[in-house]
Amino acid sequence: GVITLLFLVVEPEAVDCEPPQHQFVKPLNEGKPLLGPNYEPDKNEALSIWSALKIPGVLEFALCLFFAKFVSYIFLFWLPMYLKDLSKNSGPMHFSNEKAADYCTLFDVGGIVGGILAGVISDRGGTRGLTCTVMLILAVPTLWVFRRYGGEDLAHLLGLMLLTGALVNGPYALITTAVSADLGNHEQLKGNQKAKATVAAIIDGTGSLGAALGPYVTGQGLKHANWDVVIYIMMGCLFVAALLLLRICVKEILLLPQRRARYTTGTLHVQLP
Repeated sequence: GVITLLFLVVEPEAVDCEPPQHQFVKPLNEGKPLLGPNYEPDKNEALSIWSALKIPGVLEFALCLFFAKFVSYIFLFWLPMYLKDLSKNSGPMHFSNEKAADYCTLFDVGGIVGGILAGVISDRGGTRGLTCTVMLILAVPTLWVFRRYGGEDLAHLLGLMLLTGALVNGPYALITTAVSADLGNHEQLKGNQKAKATVAAIIDGTGSLGAALGPYVTGQGLKHANWDVVIYIMMGCLFVAALLLLRICVKEILLLPQRRARYTTGTLHVQLP
């Protein structure tokens, strides 16, 4: 770069060379409109927040994401401290702060696997809500097992962290991606492309509120109680998140025979009820 800056000749005349003779040829399509004669501007108006909330499924998935991120971000911020406290009270396990931080990455690894599984299962069956609900319900007893048996030995701890991460972060990943896209293309919007950002912002914004409150509530809870109370709060949040999708689950279960037939013929199109 420095050699080019110092020695590159800017103009041919500087080294006694004739400038090149270029012949300008006018393009054949110059002057024609780029968008074509049949282009019509998008006349759809941007969707209001109140109108977006009336779309079936937006409010349920937004509140579900609130509780899912509430729990997920508690693990994100407080899991190293939990493991450190667990090692102090556990006979067979004693590890430093660095080791505790390293082991916490297994929760994220489980979240990656859970997100992939949630996407594959929901695509094959066309059941976004049912997939999220089943994973959230399974996460409730898994949290109890994690608290009760996670301190037995290192193998139990690491395995339960992987499983908990998959069941907690799987629905979280599915809602923020595929579900938001499906709701943005809901038939009630009648092809209004300006509604996608509003729907996604409502869902992600509500989830971000849960992400902010989760670590704060945990800190306040540990001041006046112990980890058992925090675990029970997380279990309650996951259970409420699953209940919020109950209406969608019932409709998806009723539509399962039709979707299964469409999947076998290769014409399945996911549409949230």
